[in-house]
Amino acid sequence: MKASMIIDLVNAHSRGNEDQFEKALSNLVCDEERKGNSALALSLKNAYAPNKRSGAITPGRPVANMSYSVQSHTTVPKDKDSTLDLIDILQPNIKLSDVALSEKVLTTIHQIVDEQNQSEELLKTGNFPTNSILFCGPPGCGKTMTANALAGELGLPVAYVRLDGLVSSYLGQTGTNIRKIFEFVKGKRIMLFLDEFDAIAKKRDDSHELGELKRVVTTLLQNIDEMPANVFLVAATNHHHLLDPAIWRRFDISLLIEEPNEQQREKIIAGAMTQYLKDYQIDRKTLVVLTDGMSGAQICTFLRSLAKFSVLKKEKKSNIPIEDIGKIWLKHAALYVSEDSEDFMTSLSKLRDSGVSVRMLETITGIPKSTLSYRFNKEVKSDEQ
Repeated sequence: MKASMIIDLVNAHSRGNEDQFEKALSNLVCDEERKGNSALALSLKNAYAPNKRSGAITPGRPVANMSYSVQSHTTVPKDKDSTLDLIDILQPNIKLSDVALSEKVLTTIHQIVDEQNQSEELLKTGNFPTNSILFCGPPGCGKTMTANALAGELGLPVAYVRLDGLVSSYLGQTGTNIRKIFEFVKGKRIMLFLDEFDAIAKKRDDSHELGELKRVVTTLLQNIDEMPANVFLVAATNHHHLLDPAIWRRFDISLLIEEPNEQQREKIIAGAMTQYLKDYQIDRKTLVVLTDGMSGAQICTFLRSLAKFSVLKKEKKSNIPIEDIGKIWLKHAALYVSEDSEDFMTSLSKLRDSGVSVRMLETITGIPKSTLSYRFNKEVKSDEQ
């Protein structure tokens, strides 16, 4: 890119001169096209298009993967009373290859990406590409990350709805805020992401809820029905059983994202070790066993704690001893209330099965070896009966 053209672009933006900005951008695009950089020229065009007031962009056409927030030159809607922003505009920097998903979920999402990228072919046959997904599953299993990765694959910015601004204590204001959000994204090629979806989409037959929530759900349903095809809607909830029955048919696909299986845990652990434990050696198979039952977020938290513990010990950067792994893992397993509980012994059994000796468990827990052996034997006899 020519430096003078970039300077003209920045000057036009700083002065708020939209006409001059468009002219400078047009010159830059033409210059790249003359050089044969057609892909970059197209990316520059698409990067600017979502923020213009004119009509929607062609569904399925990706927006350029910008490194800055679209919010830098877009005024987002605000709550009238608190003046809080109703959404954050984010540009994802991850792809599906960065997320540890089950084969079933990954196959479905790749199908959605294909539909979006070939939307024109589908529309010619009277078929509409999938443009709404509801992610369900326990906390920390990657629903938000998967939504961002999907947006990254499609080259879409994400309008992340902020619940602290959306939900208002004033009568009728929450419904108004919902309308503002949908009106804002209506003319843009963007992903609208509603996290903690159950907060605004609860069952309307709940006798404990006031009439205000019922009006909010009705408003939400109406706005989803009127949503144009250029907006890709994604919602996520930890409590899908709380959702109003009418919500489900508003989404093309509902996907359950569960706790990671062994293969997914291996991928999460490999990525976390590269990020937090790159200077240390550790048996990954042991970590895969110990993290069974943990969510992806819990696995990363566990490994971050292990990394910090290892750094603060100021030992030579080499193998992390199993006793250190055991100490940190027991703190994060959070499976027991007291040392007398069955879950506590289950945790210790998992450590023992991972190669930790009973003598080492004595050091970690402070429980005499004889007591541990007795309780392990008692547990075995109980399982055989």
